[in-house]
Amino acid sequence: MTGSQPADVTVRVRRTAQTTHVAFHARNGTPSLRVTLPQPGVMDVARRRLDAGLLALKDVLPGLTVDDEDVPEVFDVLHRIGRGLVFLLFGLEAGVIQGLQTFWNSALPAGRNPALPPPLVECVGDRDCFLPLELLPLHRMWPTVPADRAELVAECRNLVGFSCVVKRTMLPAPVPTGLSLRPTPGGRLPLRFLQHEQLTGARRELDWLTSSAADRVEVDGPYPGGDTGAASLAEQIFDPRRSLSGELRAVPDQVQHFACHCYATLDSPLDNEIELHGGGQDLRVKLGTIAEDLVALKSRPGQGSHEMPLVVMNACGSARMHATSSLSFPHLFLTNGNRGFIGSEIEVPDEVAAAFSEALYERFLLRRLPLGRSVFEARNSLLHTYGNPLGIAYAAYADPQLHVRT
Repeated sequence: MTGSQPADVTVRVRRTAQTTHVAFHARNGTPSLRVTLPQPGVMDVARRRLDAGLLALKDVLPGLTVDDEDVPEVFDVLHRIGRGLVFLLFGLEAGVIQGLQTFWNSALPAGRNPALPPPLVECVGDRDCFLPLELLPLHRMWPTVPADRAELVAECRNLVGFSCVVKRTMLPAPVPTGLSLRPTPGGRLPLRFLQHEQLTGARRELDWLTSSAADRVEVDGPYPGGDTGAASLAEQIFDPRRSLSGELRAVPDQVQHFACHCYATLDSPLDNEIELHGGGQDLRVKLGTIAEDLVALKSRPGQGSHEMPLVVMNACGSARMHATSSLSFPHLFLTNGNRGFIGSEIEVPDEVAAAFSEALYERFLLRRLPLGRSVFEARNSLLHTYGNPLGIAYAAYADPQLHVRT
C-alpha cells in the first residue's frame, strides 16, 4: 500500500457561470461520457431532494431491523430517491438516461458481483456542486420490487454506494499525504472520543471501543467529561499530539471520533454547529468559531504542520442535520489538513449510528482492512444483517487505501 489506487471510474463535476457539466471517465477504455445538466442551480435542488429523501427513508424504517413485510415500502422509498435525483440532474431524455446505464455497465461489467472485490469510483467536485453519487441506481434504473431481505440486498447492488467503494474528493482541499495511521509501540491506535453522553448510541460506541476493541485502540476521553481544564475543541483539533490531560504524546491522535449532535439547518455553512455534552458540561460550537480559533492557533510563530488524524463524525439523534448543508463539516476538516472525513448526510437514529460505527471499526481497526473497503463493508453489513439500507447515508472523503500500519 505504497500508493493510491487508481479509480475504475472517475466522475468530475465542473461548474461555469452558465451551466454545470458532469464527465464520466473509465479506466478500462470505455468511451467517456459528458453530460450537461439541464438548468443552473440544479445541484442545489438535488441536494434538497436528497435531504428530503433520506429523511423519508429514515422515517419509514421501523427500527434498526427491517422485517420482510417492510421491505417493499423501504425499497420503494430508497429507489425513488435515486430515480428522483437522476431526473433532476439529467432530465428525461431517454438517450441520456440509457447512455448513463450503458456507460456504467460497460465501465464496471462485474460491478454487481458480490463475489468479486468492489470497484473504486472517485467523485470529484467542489463543495457547492457535489454529486450525490452513492444514491444513483446507475446499473439499472427500472426496479424489481423485492419481496424479502435477501432480494433487497440483491436489488440494492444497482445503487453505486452498495456496489462500489466511493472516494469523494472535495476541491480545492489539499490531498493529505501518507496512507497509513500509526499505532503506539504497543500496537494500539490512539483515538480521541468526543461525545454527547445523553445519546444512547454514543454510550454504546464508547463501550465497544473500550471493551471489544481495547486491545487495538487507545481511547483518550471522553470529552467533555467534567474536566474544566481540558483544552478547547479548536485546540484539540489543531494539535492532536496533546492529550486531554495535557501530556504531549509521541504518537498523536490517529482518529478523532465525534458521537454527537450536529446542526446543519442554516443557509450559512459557518453557522452550522457541533454539540457535545458530558460531565455536566454542554458545549455547542459554530464551525465559523472553530475556523477563527484555528486561524489564531496557526498564526503563532513556530507552529509547524502536525500529523493530522482521520475524523469520523457520527451524528446521531433526531433530524437536526440536513444534507443540503452537511458538506460544511468535511470541508472544515479537509481544509485543516485532516487525513480524511467520514460522516453521514443526515443525523441517523442512535442504534443505526452505533451499529455502523461498530461495523466500520471492526473492519478498519481490528481486521485492519483499508478504509474504503471498511466503509463499503460497513454499509453492506447493515443491509445484510438488519435489512437496513441507511448506511448509504455515510460518505467517505479520504483515500480508500488509508490503513492502520501493522
